[in-house]
Amino acid sequence: MPQPLFDFDLKRVSREHYITGKAAISFPHPGSTTGGWHFLSYFDRESGVAKVSLAGIHYPDTTGYFGDVGVTDVTAQLAERGWIVEGQRLFIADHFRAAADMMVKWALSDSSHCNVEVAEWFPSTRDRQRFFKLLDLGKPKLRESGRLGKIEAWLNSQQPPGRIGPGQ
Repeated sequence: MPQPLFDFDLKRVSREHYITGKAAISFPHPGSTTGGWHFLSYFDRESGVAKVSLAGIHYPDTTGYFGDVGVTDVTAQLAERGWIVEGQRLFIADHFRAAADMMVKWALSDSSHCNVEVAEWFPSTRDRQRFFKLLDLGKPKLRESGRLGKIEAWLNSQQPPGRIGPGQ
C-alpha cells in the first residue's frame, strides 16, 4: 500500500518528524522575506485539518544532509493560530530547509522535474545565497548517493541570466 502524502493533524510532529515541504514553505515565519503565501491551504483551523508532510515519514530523513539547520520550534506561533497539541512541542522547517528537503526528495526520486522554483521562492541575492549555502551542506551525501549531478543540473537550469547561482 502506498505511503500517504500527508498527515491531517499534528499528532506525529516532533523534532525528528518536523513539518516540511509546501506546508513549511507556506508557514509565515516571523522576520522572513520568503514563503508564507498559502498558510490557510495547509492549516485550516475552521475544519481542524492540517495537511502537512513530515520529515522521515512523507519525506526522506535529511538530517544526514543538513543536520538540524533550519528546524525550528513553532509551538507558540501555532498556538497563536489555534493549533495546540497538548503536551507536545511542534517543529517546522524554515523556508530554506523545506526547499532543501524538497530538493533531496526529488533528487532521490525518478522524476525529471523538480517543483522548487529558486528565483521565485528566493528572489533576493541574500536569500538565494543562504539557500545555496544550505544545499552545500548536503553535497557530500548527495555525491555519495550519486544524485549531486541531478541537483546541480536543476539549479543551473533555474538561473536567469545575470542572477547569482550555486557556488557564486
